[in-house]
Amino acid sequence: MSNFSSSCSRREFLQRSAAVAGGALALGRLPAAFAATGLTQIGAQLYTVRDACKTDFPGALKRVASLGYRGVQLSRAYGQTAEGIRKACDDNGLTILATHVDIDELEKGLDPVMSNHEVMDCRYIAIPYLPAPRRKTKEDWLKLAAQFEKWAQEFKKRGFTLMYHNHAFEFETKFDDKPALDLLFDNAPTLQAEPDLYWVWKGGADPAKHLLRFKNRTPMIHCKDADKSDGTFAEVGYGQFDWDAILKAGKEAGVIGYLVEQDKCKRNPFDSLKMSLEFLKSKGLK
Repeated sequence: MSNFSSSCSRREFLQRSAAVAGGALALGRLPAAFAATGLTQIGAQLYTVRDACKTDFPGALKRVASLGYRGVQLSRAYGQTAEGIRKACDDNGLTILATHVDIDELEKGLDPVMSNHEVMDCRYIAIPYLPAPRRKTKEDWLKLAAQFEKWAQEFKKRGFTLMYHNHAFEFETKFDDKPALDLLFDNAPTLQAEPDLYWVWKGGADPAKHLLRFKNRTPMIHCKDADKSDGTFAEVGYGQFDWDAILKAGKEAGVIGYLVEQDKCKRNPFDSLKMSLEFLKSKGLK
């Protein structure tokens, strides 16, 4: 996520870190707190309602909360400061479960990223995408793995978790008959996964089996479905995926955040979010 501005300096950030790291857990705001009590939490990926967020961010959050969501993930700042985002979420009883931060933003420096996430009381950060020019060769992927591992270790020292969000190309691109996704994660042991189940399927893998491959390494997942007729995006539970198998695998794998995202909707995106939420709740998630 880019274009944040914050009044928090490096010194203020370092002073704040220790207090927030412990205090947030005590308040039960962080996903880790849910893991400790055996609970899970469903979140809305705000990319689903990105148009509404662009025009009226507080209003969009109010609508998301009115659907019954208590957590969100942000993929961009929508022109808001970290403080503004935190206030809008607090005003609507929403926890920021995770964010997406572009690789070029991380390359500018980790301290500003962590500073803004301290303000937002969010500990999970995912890299959402790799531009094509940066992933052409095996050497490119190994270079990325080394960089991601370095970042993941630095984040971990300060109480953050760095994840990587997949698309289909990580499965389709292979080196020595090995998917690029495996090459990345095998060489970045601290990096965590944020599997996008639609793109896992699109890449030719089984979503449930994929989650089990990343047992204890996949704190968050993107919940999506694929239309039974044409394979386009569908609301969770209204497509062709075996959600009983997926949720069973998610529990075994240690998933604590089930983030609902639908890249394109055939109806009002808020209606799509509601349908997915109601289905996941019907399966026992909270």
